[in-house]
Amino acid sequence: MRHFRTTKTDRKRKTRTMNLYIKRIKDLHSKLDPAILTELEEAFVDKKFAKGSYLLRPEQICTAHLLIKEGIARKFYIHQDREITIEIYFPDDVAISLDSYIMQNPGDVFIEALTELEVTVIDYSRFYKMKNKYPEVMMLDKMFIEYYAVWFEQRLRAFQTLDASQRYLKLLEKEPQIVQFLPVTIVASYLNISLETLSRIRSKVS
Repeated sequence: MRHFRTTKTDRKRKTRTMNLYIKRIKDLHSKLDPAILTELEEAFVDKKFAKGSYLLRPEQICTAHLLIKEGIARKFYIHQDREITIEIYFPDDVAISLDSYIMQNPGDVFIEALTELEVTVIDYSRFYKMKNKYPEVMMLDKMFIEYYAVWFEQRLRAFQTLDASQRYLKLLEKEPQIVQFLPVTIVASYLNISLETLSRIRSKVS
């Protein structure tokens, strides 16, 4: 599964716990039988998206893992006319609406291409058959969901225990590429703060 390969884009933004999960996933992936790897590769389809296009919209069912090969994307929802950015995706990240994907029910999020985007589409139905056919693939999927759950719990804890300034400093430490490459409107949305608050925090930090 190419979205678990080792590359230079395994960035410092991962905590030690997250790095241990990635290592476990990659170790298992490296031990897969070549025939299984070949069959997995045959289920992958590469697609390109223009900047500003949507890979997923509300009321659609998420029918695939979307491995980001080139470009940047984000997942967000709209609450009281405000965009709330949940996740930012860089190369080698997997874009997915996990609840919609697992339940195969319509979701309520957008996945948007922030730049020109190239992705590898890993179709739900074909991957489901692979999981049922090979226990090793089932284990990979289980470990990916565990990894996602740990990441989400850590992000939720940060929102519950850190104030806006602390969240921004943590973002600079763990995910500096978000601040470096994205507009301040999206950074503010990701931190769930106003532009005015972000401006004040940035002026203090600088």
